[in-house]
Amino acid sequence: MGLSCAGMKQLYDLRLKLREISDQLERGPRQIAARKQIINKKKEELESQRARLKQMKVAADQKNLQLKSSEARIYDLNGKLNIAANNREYEALGSQIAADTMAKSVLEDEILEALELVDVAQIDVRKVELETVAVEAELQKLVAEVQAKEAGLKEQAAALEQQVAAAETILPAEIVPQYRRLVQAYGASALAPVSNKSCSECYVSLTTQLYLELKAGGVKFCTCGRLMFVGDDE
Repeated sequence: MGLSCAGMKQLYDLRLKLREISDQLERGPRQIAARKQIINKKKEELESQRARLKQMKVAADQKNLQLKSSEARIYDLNGKLNIAANNREYEALGSQIAADTMAKSVLEDEILEALELVDVAQIDVRKVELETVAVEAELQKLVAEVQAKEAGLKEQAAALEQQVAAAETILPAEIVPQYRRLVQAYGASALAPVSNKSCSECYVSLTTQLYLELKAGGVKFCTCGRLMFVGDDE
């Protein structure tokens, strides 16, 4: 039994359409999975930024406690200075107050710097929060779009599968098992139209004899394994 060139072209075109629909059905879940991955990364980044902000606040609070302790110490030393028993004690207390006052000034600068860092970190956290919300909104929109298209695509795929099954009836029974294996491995590329007297999949040139046999409806598999056919336009 020979192969109809027109029939093989029809089968090939139907398989290409089915592959396109299948790709669209697979593309949606892949896009959703990729968007979820982005969201997970954003959430990880957000948790990291929040942890960093918390550490900065704790550090700033600790410095504030140190400042209060320093102020209390200076206040206590000033009280003792006022009742110093002699010049030696007075001078010692004065030196300690001066040193503590200098340390307090340095600590105040550190607190100011720490609070500025907290402000920057809060801005960073808010930025990532907004980015996360935006990506989650994009995901919801994408899921809705994919679900809206999915039913129609599945209907098209089912209809094409029926058409493919009908078109496959032109294949000789003895090559069907090999054809099925090729479809399993290559999908629509199981079939290879001849282009410029060459296999369109591996580009191996056909001999004139082989080309004429294909043109006449012969059943020929290329060295790359594909089932070749010659279209009406070749």
